[in-house]
Amino acid sequence: MNLSKFKTLGVINRTPNSFSDQGQSLNPQHFESQLKSFLEDSTVIVDVGFESTAPMNRAVSSEEEFSRFENFLEASKDFSFENKFISFDTYKVQNFLLMAKSFKALHPKAHFIFNDVSGVLDDELQSALLKFKDENFYYIYTFAHIPSRDQVLDHMKFLRPENDVITEASLAFKKAYDWFKSFQMEDNLILDPGFGFSKTFEQNWQLINHWSELESKTSLDVPMLVGLSKKSFLKKALETHPELDLEGLHQKCIQDIQKASKRNLLFRVHDPKVMDFSL
Repeated sequence: MNLSKFKTLGVINRTPNSFSDQGQSLNPQHFESQLKSFLEDSTVIVDVGFESTAPMNRAVSSEEEFSRFENFLEASKDFSFENKFISFDTYKVQNFLLMAKSFKALHPKAHFIFNDVSGVLDDELQSALLKFKDENFYYIYTFAHIPSRDQVLDHMKFLRPENDVITEASLAFKKAYDWFKSFQMEDNLILDPGFGFSKTFEQNWQLINHWSELESKTSLDVPMLVGLSKKSFLKKALETHPELDLEGLHQKCIQDIQKASKRNLLFRVHDPKVMDFSL
């Protein structure tokens, strides 16, 4: 299934301490309405997370994360995922494998995306990815400076404010692409500049304002993911944009990136309706 038909990853946070929705998706009525609307829109991929990676929160154990997934799995049983992509937002490789296996047992015609914010490329990940080599599957590589998976929630400790984020991101993307190509899975790759992850306020805006330069330096025929929705650096920017609300600023950034882009982009959003505009 080609990704070009999709516009967004619609975010569902199954966490009690979500930075973006304060746990609304745990409310059964809200969850059912949200999931139904995402599944009915053929341009939306469902992206589900079970742990908040905001730096003010604590990491949860693999067991706790999987328990939250099991609650989601039970809640999903009355919905159809036939020929639908579902993205699991986790940096725990073994949990992703367990989630995909359990979800496939209940929804055998679903396809998977591994949305990994860690940016860590290692033998454990390669072994997991190879299990999906012949399937309709994608992996989201996130550009970040996180040295190990167990330090994901400390990502703001690994800032490199002195470095050119455009050059660094393009080099990281090339390294990830070559790593995937070494075991013939480069066609399963999606690249994410990782807005908010181990980046300064200024570096996040540099990525937005110089998007065409990022694409030019990356020069890879690979889909890219843009995840700006509810990010704290946008909230901070509102202090100097009193004429805009958060979603208005978010939409403006999306428009600016789309105008600058020459490739297939996916936008990770909490409300897909933010994409309903004409350039």
